[in-house]
Amino acid sequence: MAGVVWAGVAAASAAVAPLNDNYLASLNLNQPGTPLDRVNTLKDLRDTSAATVQADIFNPPQRGGPTEVTGCNGVSEGKTMWYDFYPDANGLFRLRTSAEFGTVMAIMPYDPKTLVPDIAQRKCAVNQLSQTQELFDEVKAGGRYTIQVGGVGGTGGSTEVLFDYLVKLKRVQADATLTAEPLAIGVRVVNLVVSAPHKAHILVRCTRGCRSQARAARAVSFPRLRGTILTNGSALKIYVTAKNENGAYIEYKIRHNSFVKSQGCLPAGRLKPGRCG
Repeated sequence: MAGVVWAGVAAASAAVAPLNDNYLASLNLNQPGTPLDRVNTLKDLRDTSAATVQADIFNPPQRGGPTEVTGCNGVSEGKTMWYDFYPDANGLFRLRTSAEFGTVMAIMPYDPKTLVPDIAQRKCAVNQLSQTQELFDEVKAGGRYTIQVGGVGGTGGSTEVLFDYLVKLKRVQADATLTAEPLAIGVRVVNLVVSAPHKAHILVRCTRGCRSQARAARAVSFPRLRGTILTNGSALKIYVTAKNENGAYIEYKIRHNSFVKSQGCLPAGRLKPGRCG
């Protein structure tokens, strides 16, 4: 909300209220319309010893706002500070704290016109020294969210807050059709057609018997494969990838003068099949 841009780790200031003590002075993890870091864990360190709780979250600089809602699951809270963030994709937001006292963490959307937080959608967690807790919340692209962090029972002091933005990548939708005729030692390729989005990159490899080939199109064939003999025990491997997306992996294993098709996932940026989160 405020014009203060969150930037790295802030130095603690004893006996002075943190910059983001008040709701309208929230520190931004990113600016609206800009990407929210989905690679690095963002960190912020503040001294909340002199932080407050507002009877009117619009005061300062104005008046007429609701009372600041505090606490979680019957646990009281005081000495709060605030952060805002603006997701550019649907994802999962993780919030963690580190302090020598218990903390309360909360995330909620707010109305960009009235600036009033939606308390009905407030999610919270209590992070006690005896039982470490994290707060997860599903967030939507284009939404506006605020974070509230305070001390259990009104305690305060050096508090580190860690923010992670986890985005589930899209997966390339692709398929392949292999036509082959049986031979005594394996199969002879008649045709291979791979269908994929136009932005995708298609790479075809054989464990033995053919050279690698790469294409980019919606539905492509590989004429240089025609007539290729793939012996029993070999495999035809197809990798379909796209920028910032999990890819598709298709494999034809040559067995008993025929083939068996299997499919898997390529984690973004990799050509080794694996689990895609």
